[in-house]
Amino acid sequence: MSVRLKFAFLAFAMCVLGSATAFSQVRIVADGRLQTILERHIEYNEMSRSIQGYRIRVNSFTGSNAKSKAFALKEELLDKYPKMRAYVTFDEPNFIVKLGDFVSRLDAYAVYSELRKSVNTAQIIRDWINNPVIDEEDLYVPEYYEDDLEKDF
Repeated sequence: MSVRLKFAFLAFAMCVLGSATAFSQVRIVADGRLQTILERHIEYNEMSRSIQGYRIRVNSFTGSNAKSKAFALKEELLDKYPKMRAYVTFDEPNFIVKLGDFVSRLDAYAVYSELRKSVNTAQIIRDWINNPVIDEEDLYVPEYYEDDLEKDF
């Protein structure tokens, strides 16, 4: 094949393919239920504000005045770590104080190593966490699944 013939063939192919791609369209034919499922999945993800992650379990209290001790520790943690959330949960018969919403164990370890110097009962645990704090306004959004224990008891 001569060079001219190769060039002509290549130019012809580019013209044909170029015009075909310029006017081509893709039409997807699918079951309508698939779209419904996709929309429900998107709605669920927008509503869900919790994911699997890590928290630091600071301490747990049992017995008389356990609730007041737990909430006092929570306030102390909020004063020391103002950009984090602290939680008090009740798992009968214990009031458990947890700190932070960490996506990875490595993220939690930085705070854990600092906290461990003053609290020897601290440990990193896997837990359902709220979406991590990105800006200051996130700290004041109420948690999705945690009950207000001060009103319940």
